[in-house]
Amino acid sequence: MRWIYITGLVFLVFASCNPSEKTPEYVTYRTLPEGAGIQYEKETFVDERHSFPDEGVYPRLDSLIMLRLMFFDEQERFDMDRFMYFWDEFKHEVRNREITSEEAVSWFNLTGFLFQITGDAMVAEELERIVWQHFLAAPGSTPDSLILPYIFTRNNDFIHLNLYLPVSIHFQHSLGGKVTVAQETDFPESGTVRIVFGMETKQYIELYIRIPSWAENASVTVKGVKYLAEPGSYSQIAKKWKEGDVVEVIIPVDNLPPYMKPGE
Repeated sequence: MRWIYITGLVFLVFASCNPSEKTPEYVTYRTLPEGAGIQYEKETFVDERHSFPDEGVYPRLDSLIMLRLMFFDEQERFDMDRFMYFWDEFKHEVRNREITSEEAVSWFNLTGFLFQITGDAMVAEELERIVWQHFLAAPGSTPDSLILPYIFTRNNDFIHLNLYLPVSIHFQHSLGGKVTVAQETDFPESGTVRIVFGMETKQYIELYIRIPSWAENASVTVKGVKYLAEPGSYSQIAKKWKEGDVVEVIIPVDNLPPYMKPGE
């Protein structure tokens, strides 16, 4: 009966779609940290076991999965507005009920997909909420392969820092030369984050640092120069970097959301 359900769901999603004029392209891509040793295919997001965690029970989640498949299989029929509609609906739903671990995995993957095609800070903040509320609350229950590639994401020499967890990434600059970007932090024990650059030659890189919507009075500083750090957005730093350059980020932790506080 599974194939009948899937066929019916595909028909409903197709019938409800009003395709956007142009299929969105990736703004940023998942990036493996140094030494992660994780293998994944570029377009593999949801494990088959998690494709339909509660088949037919939560149609919004199922619809999101089918729309995502359209993006890969039949891009001209992908409807961004429809995806956003179901995403917003399910986001509201998960605030009002407990979800299973399999639903959380699917929700994280779908939200990660949406972030890659939008680069939206509030979508990344939902990734953060899922990580802290459903994954880090039960260490060992979720593979690192799910979380690590979203800490930093990258599109050539454009880097997004999305999650405050200590990792470093290595890549080849588009003009040649190796680049290392390391994040040093014990967040949320403290709100101090250091982003350290290492490179063979001075290189132009655009860095986007996510400032949580709840982080009033956050600051982003490079060599005494302060950059705009508006809550619910990315602080953008576009400059030539050299070996040893450091970005100092302060995220006030006085107003941490409940999902980051143990026992709450």
